[in-house]
Amino acid sequence: MQVARRARLVATSSMLPAALLVAAVPLAAQVPPLTIEPYTVRSYDGRSERAELGKLVVPASRDGAGGATVTLAFLRLQSTSSAPASPIVFLMGGPGIPASVMAPIPPYFELFERLRATADVILLDQRGIGLSSPSLDCPAPDSSPDAGLLTSRVALVEAYRRAYVECAAYWRARGVEPRDYGLDASADDIDDLRRALGAQRVSLLAFSYGTRLALDYARRHPSRLDHVVLQGPETPDLRYRSPAQLDSLFGRLAGIAAADSASAAFSTDLLGRLGALLTTLARAPDTVRIRSPHGDSVSVAVGPEGLQAIVGEHLADPRLPALLAMLEHGDTRLLAQRAAAIYAGVASGGGSLMGRAAECSTPASDARVGVVAHEAAGSLLGVPFDDGVVTRAFCASLEMAGRPWRDTAPGRHAFRGHALVIVGDLDTQTPMSNAVVVARALPGSATLVVANGEHELLTERVVQDAVAEFFAGRDVSGRRLRVDPPRFLSIQEALQPPRRPGS
Repeated sequence: MQVARRARLVATSSMLPAALLVAAVPLAAQVPPLTIEPYTVRSYDGRSERAELGKLVVPASRDGAGGATVTLAFLRLQSTSSAPASPIVFLMGGPGIPASVMAPIPPYFELFERLRATADVILLDQRGIGLSSPSLDCPAPDSSPDAGLLTSRVALVEAYRRAYVECAAYWRARGVEPRDYGLDASADDIDDLRRALGAQRVSLLAFSYGTRLALDYARRHPSRLDHVVLQGPETPDLRYRSPAQLDSLFGRLAGIAAADSASAAFSTDLLGRLGALLTTLARAPDTVRIRSPHGDSVSVAVGPEGLQAIVGEHLADPRLPALLAMLEHGDTRLLAQRAAAIYAGVASGGGSLMGRAAECSTPASDARVGVVAHEAAGSLLGVPFDDGVVTRAFCASLEMAGRPWRDTAPGRHAFRGHALVIVGDLDTQTPMSNAVVVARALPGSATLVVANGEHELLTERVVQDAVAEFFAGRDVSGRRLRVDPPRFLSIQEALQPPRRPGS
């Protein structure tokens, strides 16, 4: 059905001329099968916008092995300009978060609306997630997680490893090879999408892991990239986070918490107090009662490395000072919430296998791993937990080990388009030093550091202004951006259910 509709869609949706679809054209040059249907994006605050839902069939593997295919899904918001620029493709992070789920969130809804003034906006659900199919969600494992998963990093990594081993086996039994869902395949998907849309070039708006994908596209298809915005930039090496940088950022955030009226009373010397708590837990782990996803009550032990993992993964959490203050008084209610979330994540299968495939396809270098291990020896927070689920050994156990390390950034003289790098000076996931490394690979790029900015910045109005103007062709270099400093919560506020800003 998709092939039969292709010629009509080419004629009615500004695709490539139908003459390019004749059978004599070599396979590599043919336009991938595409369908488009009406769609409505409805924001959580009641607004709506007409859009299109597109589906594009591409090879599961481009190495010529087998005939399996993947269906990519995307939402297209058509431009309001009479002379639209190159389509702007939004690449969400994670990896494993679909772009389509961001559209209803009011700040993102507003950003995409603003960008329509310049070009079509394409929200691409990368292969393996969201509206694309197959969507590699992991089923719940056969057995419940070990209640000691938070006693050590080894135990926590092992709990996730077991879940992902089952998940990989589940999908292989259904004819899906997880290794087909790596970074290079997704980069080539973008170019297949570009060709199907009849665009000479595309622009990319990328966040977090999406920046890694954007850089790989710039490396593989440099002449096809127009403008690119990288917010929260990372590379495979930089994805392996520095314990020294995390300690430093924790110190800065602790200083802000100590000055916040809501948390000042219990936020003095957070680093020292965390160290004391870790010592206490090393003598006797805390035990918390949680409700499992199956509804039964489970006792979960939390040791010092479990607390390090919780704190390290949530350094910018406004509840963090309250969590530490409550633990000092033997109150484990917030700790139980965190433990329950981790337990539920493992019990539900760990999330998307696509995320593991993407991470495993681009391992960190031995040099980077060595630097992180050296820093961790003298670090308050130790090795970040999520570094443990991207190691070669972890990936090999899933039969998804990637090729030897290589730099996925574009060559210095390859991509000659326009690049804008945006990073917050309080970003605990992709710190400011990342921007320096990434900018070196993009000659002529501009870098904007957002004062008080954390990891997710595309929701901020001043950042949206810069992004919209950049895609419209205006010079935004040298602009000074500032957002409000993070606000920390009182203990009473911290105990309330969390709510995503802007939703």
